[in-house]
Amino acid sequence: MIAMTIQTATILMVSAMLLSLPAALAGCACSAGGTWDPYAFLNYNPAQSVSPSAEGKSTAMQDDYRSDDFPNGDLLRPMPSVSSSDTVLAITENLNDGIYVKGAMRLSRGSLVNQNGTLKSPEEIASALGSIGVTNSDRIVVYGDDLEDAALGFFALKYVGHRDVSLLDGDVERWQSMGLPVQNVPSVRDESAYIPNKQNLVATYDYVMSGEVQIVDARPFRDFGLSRIPGAVHIDSERARDGDRIADNETLMELFAPLQIDRPVVVYSENPGHASIVWFALQLMGYNAMIYPWSDWISHSPTVAQNAPGALGRSSSSVTDSESTESRYRKLGR
Repeated sequence: MIAMTIQTATILMVSAMLLSLPAALAGCACSAGGTWDPYAFLNYNPAQSVSPSAEGKSTAMQDDYRSDDFPNGDLLRPMPSVSSSDTVLAITENLNDGIYVKGAMRLSRGSLVNQNGTLKSPEEIASALGSIGVTNSDRIVVYGDDLEDAALGFFALKYVGHRDVSLLDGDVERWQSMGLPVQNVPSVRDESAYIPNKQNLVATYDYVMSGEVQIVDARPFRDFGLSRIPGAVHIDSERARDGDRIADNETLMELFAPLQIDRPVVVYSENPGHASIVWFALQLMGYNAMIYPWSDWISHSPTVAQNAPGALGRSSSSVTDSESTESRYRKLGR
């Protein structure tokens, strides 16, 4: 009788402990299922309470973790997953203090591209990275004043052979609106010796003319209508973005429908940032892509140079109405 009473009491005590376990877990960074919850770790609370999805994440969390939707989603970094072990780079031309992601270092856009829009040499980019203390082993997360700055920074890092780099999924304003930590001045490190390992990501004229590649013009349509590389498909970089973020998977699938995924792609634009946005979107969707400088095409095509936007001070804003009408017919008749 006494033995049964003790056994019953033991069972009741164990049951009480198990029932109290979920409440105890509520104060840690784990979900009731025992999985790691970055939201709890960052003390982040979505603005609205929503029901969990089948995957165990709320709709708000799914949007923050939409990198899972893309074939190469590891290139896109969800904001709540950034930690103090990451090296965050802000690509900016703003030399004044402002709002930065916590721990971010500042890298000038001008340290990546020349005035004519061509990319600086791997050695020059490596020198700029080393001057702010970036090392080859850093796990880098890059963002910028605009998506084009961030994409350009990502491309430059891949160009010099940096292995572990991802693009932050949004700008600093989005980061701050989520309640994630910020600072008013960029972080500073001691200089380092960054060693470049040049990658074959910048196409040559001969490669573009080889007939082996699909060519994408990422400029505004008005410029595309005035002059373009023969056979180019027009994909305006604005269509590959959604505000401060890259467009979603469904949009990019539709946008790149004219392209074959098993053939290499070359993207060009007068603006290297615009080309970088489309290039990044292609990489995200599993395409093998490179960037080609529009200025190089101009230098090889004297007849094109007379009318090309960006050549001899000419821009799309100076185009006449008759030229604009002609450009529309060129697109329709291409």
